[in-house]
Amino acid sequence: MTRTYKRSILTAPREVVVEEVPIPTPGPGQALVQVKACAICTWEQRVYSGVESTLYPLLGGHEVSGVLAEVGPGVQIKARPGDHVIVSRLHRCFQCASCRRGLDSNCDNSWSQRQPGVPMGPGGLAEYVLADGYQIFTTVGDVPFVESCLSEPLSCVLRSIVKAGVEPGDNVVIIGAGVMGLLHLIMLQRLGARVMVSEPNPVRAAKARELGALETIDPSKESLVERVKALTNGRGAEVVIVAVGVAAAIQEAIQAVAKGGRLMVYASVYPRGSSITIDPNLFHSKEIVLTGTVSQGQGEFLQAVGLITTRAVDMRPLITSVFPFSQLRDGLEAAMNGNNYRVIVTM
Repeated sequence: MTRTYKRSILTAPREVVVEEVPIPTPGPGQALVQVKACAICTWEQRVYSGVESTLYPLLGGHEVSGVLAEVGPGVQIKARPGDHVIVSRLHRCFQCASCRRGLDSNCDNSWSQRQPGVPMGPGGLAEYVLADGYQIFTTVGDVPFVESCLSEPLSCVLRSIVKAGVEPGDNVVIIGAGVMGLLHLIMLQRLGARVMVSEPNPVRAAKARELGALETIDPSKESLVERVKALTNGRGAEVVIVAVGVAAAIQEAIQAVAKGGRLMVYASVYPRGSSITIDPNLFHSKEIVLTGTVSQGQGEFLQAVGLITTRAVDMRPLITSVFPFSQLRDGLEAAMNGNNYRVIVTM
């Protein structure tokens, strides 16, 4: 008798379907993981809400932890069936120009096999997920699945901080106190930076202060640029990190960067095709560096797994609620609430 499992598909705005399909058998180089926890990222929220409607039908879920169920021939991993593992759902071909240049976070072939109308995607919001061997990471310590699944967002933040070139003692402004903004705050404090957070939502601003922000700024009530300059003796911040997907925030952020500083565009901006107007002389005369980041490399993912599974970084303050897979729709709706942080689905 064929064994089956349940998987979810985002099919249209505010529509999610759960279907039962055969459990796959791992082929050469593959491993089968029984999913125990999957967090709902902003990306799944955008697809579920219809903001990013071009990806239907989508097998969502890319922040995944679980138990290794079965391995295929030739899999070279330390984990054994029954072990607690974390799964990176980012596909890498290791052959394209980007991968060979060390930009495996931006593999040219990550979506190359997508076919219109055919469900595709990371697939972590399901009872099982089939992964390539290189996507399997073993835990270093013993933490619950609902915490270890957050290795993926932490790994993205680690890459962002390295690319932004943050140094101890730098004045850093984070625009946005959602999960990713707060993760930047937590890690930047460990690095020895002086961190200020811009956030109009009072609930999120309070959370930023609770987690150690030196100052929170409400841009709806005061000038971000003027406040940052007042807090830095008129210089501005060495690094500004934009962790909200709003084009206008980037335009304002440029004015808050100090001479020789860096502006990191961390969040993707919606709607796609948004534009801003920039005086190019700001880059010339102030020698500002503008850069961006997307996803994570294998090295950052490995670091994140170590930090979380040894509790060197405590992810519990960023978990708002946990829903069973049977209540996935309720979990997706909860994730859309602007006062919430990560919502986890358990299987």
